[in-house]
Amino acid sequence: MKRKRQILISVLFSIMLIFTAMSFDQSNFDKSAPENKIISKVIPTVTTAKAAVTPYRTPTADPIILLFIWLSSGYNLQPENQYTYVNNSKTLYTDSGRSVVDALLGLLSSPHYTWYQSTDGQTWTQMSQTTKELTVTPTKVGTVYYQQMTRWYGLVPGLLDTIVYSKVAFITTFPSPINATALDVTANDKYLYNNQSSAMTTYVTGTPTPIDSTGNITWKVSDTSLATVDSRTGLVTANTTGKSGTVRVTGTMTNSNGTSVGGYVDIKIGGGLDDQTVDEGKKANFTIQGTFDEKPTNVVWHKVDAAGKDTVVTNSNSDVLTYTTANTVYATDNGTKYYAVVTVTSGDSTTTVTTNKANLTVRKNVVPDVSVNNTIFNSSYEDHNSENTTINNVAENDKIVHRINIKDGNLNSVLTRAEIQIKLPKSSVIDNVKVNNQNFTDYTNVADPNNNQGTILTLRNLNFVITKEFAIEINSTVGKNEALSFNSTVSANGYDTSGNLLGQYIPAQSLQLNFADNSINLQANDWSYKTINSYTENSLIDRSKMENSHLEVVDKRRNKQALTLYLSQREPFKSDEKELNSEMRYYQRDGSYQVLNENGTLVSETTTGQTLDSVAWQDHEGPKLYIGDGVHDAGNYTTQLEWSLVESIK
Repeated sequence: MKRKRQILISVLFSIMLIFTAMSFDQSNFDKSAPENKIISKVIPTVTTAKAAVTPYRTPTADPIILLFIWLSSGYNLQPENQYTYVNNSKTLYTDSGRSVVDALLGLLSSPHYTWYQSTDGQTWTQMSQTTKELTVTPTKVGTVYYQQMTRWYGLVPGLLDTIVYSKVAFITTFPSPINATALDVTANDKYLYNNQSSAMTTYVTGTPTPIDSTGNITWKVSDTSLATVDSRTGLVTANTTGKSGTVRVTGTMTNSNGTSVGGYVDIKIGGGLDDQTVDEGKKANFTIQGTFDEKPTNVVWHKVDAAGKDTVVTNSNSDVLTYTTANTVYATDNGTKYYAVVTVTSGDSTTTVTTNKANLTVRKNVVPDVSVNNTIFNSSYEDHNSENTTINNVAENDKIVHRINIKDGNLNSVLTRAEIQIKLPKSSVIDNVKVNNQNFTDYTNVADPNNNQGTILTLRNLNFVITKEFAIEINSTVGKNEALSFNSTVSANGYDTSGNLLGQYIPAQSLQLNFADNSINLQANDWSYKTINSYTENSLIDRSKMENSHLEVVDKRRNKQALTLYLSQREPFKSDEKELNSEMRYYQRDGSYQVLNENGTLVSETTTGQTLDSVAWQDHEGPKLYIGDGVHDAGNYTTQLEWSLVESIK
């Protein structure tokens, strides 16, 4: 579980410069002598650089630790580089451990510590100190390197011993203190388990600014019931009572002048899984927390229902550290618990860790899930679209049926009451209203203030506490209508027990009634031709453009017989008693034409069941005026054309 720590091995290459400066100052300057005037004084910035240091022995690789279980031997706390000043003590702290296998092989063994030092990073000597911690008090400026060996042995050294070597650390000594201006605090692990047989630990580290500050760091925690910390080493130990929360670990570096700087890191304490709360219908994710040096070889997830039944649930992969539930259901998922059994195999060592049981809270979804669907039918005459949302050729005295289905799909919804509004043609007479096949009388039908051709039928107090779905049928008889069509819209307002409006629900479908009264109306519009002069002859004159149709047709016949439409000219163009030498030519789309006369020219025709459309000619078709030879008298010439509509049997 311990993150690999990087040790910066540095050396002060300005040692000789410092010695030279000190010697020069002592031998050549007497500050009390008036003839020795200091012109300038330069204190070089302390500079570090990587040195080619050869360890006494190759450092042992960082251990592999699963939670508190050691899968390999090594150091989980390496000695750190230190900076100090002459006669100021510094301590190198270490911590090491053995793998489960090594510990079993050397069951009666105990650790023994040996320190080695080097002044040049090449030649090493064994120190007399045999303590786990090493405290030194430098008496001169310079850099000294240190490495520790930890050896576990019993009564007979050399028999099944475990030996590990730390990384190399240095202590650099300056002539005077260097004060810190800031402190950055980090933790090897930011999550510690509180539910294992042994207490889980991690180390916090402080990095000052500047890096070579010479102060000492002390540590404290915000809540000792969650975790404790060694004030000197920064060893954080989680509680084993199962108490969860976040503890803040604060480091304070105290400078030699009495000032101090601080920093902190938050560490979460828990059993591996956090409780989850989701809205009903959503998925919940449970993720095993903490850092694993070795990827688990197997993770088995368990679900414990409210009755205590333990069921194994699986992921698609056996080593997945996150389990995602199906869409939650309040009735069956609220109050359930989840936990995981994690197995890690490293070499010959296999370790199993069980997380805490995390609670799943499902918030009951009380938001209404309302759907509204509606259809329309004409019981008297069948002419509708496939969706049953449009009926055509509706005539006076037809029997119309509106069917509305409203449903709240959420069983836990706070919707308790609804009102349905439907817009009907003004001429409609309500025959009866049924709700779930029962006669329903709690309704009103009033004029629509926004449409003088319609009314608003309101069905009140539909009780959604008793049932969650209503099938509504409105039977009416339609009267004579002036409009050609009517848009019958439906909406539903939902309310809670306090009468608060929860929302308005409108179906996706709109209903359309297209009326027929067995009549066909023609409205002919006048048109004119361009002005001609007295000498215009043998010329074809176009009509002036017009926006409306030349013949407007409103075909409201339910039974549409075949029709033929003719246009005829019975009189020539005249101005008073003067007659214009001209003829009206009716041009077809193919460019051919016929001269209009009293017999009539075919304009359009329909087949049985087809609606007759209005007539609007394009510029190149329809009646054009041909001016013949001769001198034409001035005047305003007009004529009368006649439209004839003939019903035919085909």
